[in-house]
Amino acid sequence: MSPKQILSILSMIGMATTSSLHLQPRLDSKLDWGECNDPVINATLPADCANFTVPLDYLSEGGEEIQLQLARIRAPVQPAKGTILLNFGGPGEEARATLTGPKAIQYLALSGGRYDLAAFDPRGVANTIPQKCFLTKQDKIEFLEAQTWHDQNETSLEKMWDRAKIDVEKCYEAHNKTQPFLGTASVARDLMSVVDALGEDGMLRYWGFSYGTTLGATVAAMFPDKIDKMVIDGVQNPHEYYHALADYEEWTDSDRVFSEIFRSCVRAGPQQCPMAAGNYTAEEMEMIAWRVANALKTNPIQLGNGTEFDYPVIRGLFGLSLYGPDRWPLLMKILPYLATNETDHPVFVKAASALVNQFTASVEIIPAVYGIHCSDRIPRLETLDEFRPVQARLSEISKVMDGSAALSMACGLWKSDAKERYMGDFQVKTKNPILLSSNRYDGHTPLKSAYNVSSSFEGSSVLVVNGFGHSTMSQASVCNLKQTSAYWLNGTLPEKGFQCEVNAVPYGNYTWQNAITEVYGDGFGSPGGSNAQPQPVPGGGNDNGNGSDNEANPKPTLPPVSRATSLISKINLAPALAVALVCIL
Repeated sequence: MSPKQILSILSMIGMATTSSLHLQPRLDSKLDWGECNDPVINATLPADCANFTVPLDYLSEGGEEIQLQLARIRAPVQPAKGTILLNFGGPGEEARATLTGPKAIQYLALSGGRYDLAAFDPRGVANTIPQKCFLTKQDKIEFLEAQTWHDQNETSLEKMWDRAKIDVEKCYEAHNKTQPFLGTASVARDLMSVVDALGEDGMLRYWGFSYGTTLGATVAAMFPDKIDKMVIDGVQNPHEYYHALADYEEWTDSDRVFSEIFRSCVRAGPQQCPMAAGNYTAEEMEMIAWRVANALKTNPIQLGNGTEFDYPVIRGLFGLSLYGPDRWPLLMKILPYLATNETDHPVFVKAASALVNQFTASVEIIPAVYGIHCSDRIPRLETLDEFRPVQARLSEISKVMDGSAALSMACGLWKSDAKERYMGDFQVKTKNPILLSSNRYDGHTPLKSAYNVSSSFEGSSVLVVNGFGHSTMSQASVCNLKQTSAYWLNGTLPEKGFQCEVNAVPYGNYTWQNAITEVYGDGFGSPGGSNAQPQPVPGGGNDNGNGSDNEANPKPTLPPVSRATSLISKINLAPALAVALVCIL
């Protein structure tokens, strides 16, 4: 089904009840929405854009101002119940481009089709106080050539520390005047300024992913009486984000998720997962992965044109694979060529070269990650010896993500502090309870963090999805679709202990579009087609919404090996690669 068909059926669903959906008319909107002329907006659905001016420094009156750039996808049912503001994490991901991209229809369906969806690029991102620490081509080359991993050789940790000092100095020289205004508390105030500018009811409706959950927790703690509804998905521990020398808890489940990649390959078999052709056990596959990775420490692969596939790249690929099952085929297509030393095979060369090029391109996002996270983080370091216990603890927590030290080094050495930080304990009661969503197996933001944050927000509820990947968007789930839309439409929270199953399986072809069809019916947009409304289960119930096994798990199909490169091009890897690259450098 097409996005237009989905919009059509959503419109049909709501026509009889639009008066009950709309909270109140726009009282005094200060936003002049119009055509989106920015080339970064490659909308898959009709979108409009607006600009809005806010203070650079909310704590000083009459100072400099900055312009926020917003994009919006209109609700299929108009007038809408209100506007949901979204942030997609990073920090550093471009919110406007993500909102209007391929997943736009998913966000509309998960919110019940009754809300306008809007997003602005936060401070430090895209055109909003952009951070460009690497001002010349040579800067970028030197940055990339400094790639290493803490265990690559005996001096790697020292090299990482020295490189972090260089990067911090470059960023400070380029942006020391604006770095104090990149912090999450300032973005929280931007959110509330946009709420006021919308001219609705003065209440915040917010949906955040990954780092966006820390932004959500912060704005909820700062403005608890202004929260109408909030969903935070792929929950980060905000206490560690601000107060720890590293995001330790973030990697709690990383190794377990990494091991599942190999188990799923065995289950899928060689027709879907080429690595399974060797008749290995999952444990043997994982051992091979580490063996070929370790070999790259001293013997990087030359791909031509000066491009090198080395140890930091494969470790970055390991980290990238944790984002979800849609990333697993890429690793499992490259790995057999490495295991058999067939690295001159055209399929490997093409796929590996494309991956290295994407890593190179992702350098552009790293200054935003540094600028936002490091300005927020409170503790600082002076010497490498102070950092060594941090690295040791990271290595104890996770083998696959123990290289996340690079960001911690930069933040420990950072020279600027956010002018405003939220310094509370997040122990608050919001006007309306918030919903926290988490996959049971998330290699970047573990379920443990969702429970920890939920304990801080009175009345909140955790929706557990028994899936793999970073945020519950990583695997399609009819149950998740019903539960999330129930919250947005009615404020319905799942009962304690309620869990959702996923319909999508690794190496399968079940998508969110399939889930949308199951919930909203067939014949979208056609005369006489279904106009059934989604029927979320009040309070969670016992219905997982998955239908029969045959319907939920159609026979998996996987693109052939020759399409390894296209797997890269189909997925926007830049934000994930930036995080992986931060872990490398």
